[in-house]
Amino acid sequence: VSSGSRTRVTQPTPDVILGELSGAARHMLERPGGQQHLQEARTFFEIGLVRFAARHASDRDLARLESALGANREAIGDVEAFMHTDIDFHFVLAEIPRNPIFPAIHHAMVAWLTDQRETTLQVPGQVEIAYKAHERIFKAIASGVADKSEKAMVAHLKQLYRVYEDVRAGKLPAMGMRARPRRVAGG
Repeated sequence: VSSGSRTRVTQPTPDVILGELSGAARHMLERPGGQQHLQEARTFFEIGLVRFAARHASDRDLARLESALGANREAIGDVEAFMHTDIDFHFVLAEIPRNPIFPAIHHAMVAWLTDQRETTLQVPGQVEIAYKAHERIFKAIASGVADKSEKAMVAHLKQLYRVYEDVRAGKLPAMGMRARPRRVAGG
């Protein structure tokens, strides 16, 4: 229902349903422990994606993931471009299971993680660290070993969150611009 227009009935999609939750999710993120809870949910989600990818990714899936990794590497030196390619790399992981709910969850998490991504990637050297982590994740998935893929993803997400918490606590300086990620294929 919208003021001034006819009532419409639409079929809910995963994106619409998760979009409706965004306001509540942002409110929960502002509460004590909210960021930690999101980090736990993200880790749970991303572990499932990399384990699935290690077991089931097709040659085409691996080529797409490798292409996203290459774009990520090319963006080193441009924090804003790196943010977009970071999102795209993780988006390819969400598409591999071919389940429309996973890309929708990814899109929602991108919005909920904007502050975290912007903050961590402003820390000197973090872009390179994140790229190397993506490279390890890709290689682990390409090896077909789910446990190795999980370990690479967990290490990546733990390191990012530790940096985020250190910046928020004033232990690490973030510098440069605070870019706003534009909506791209993956995010």
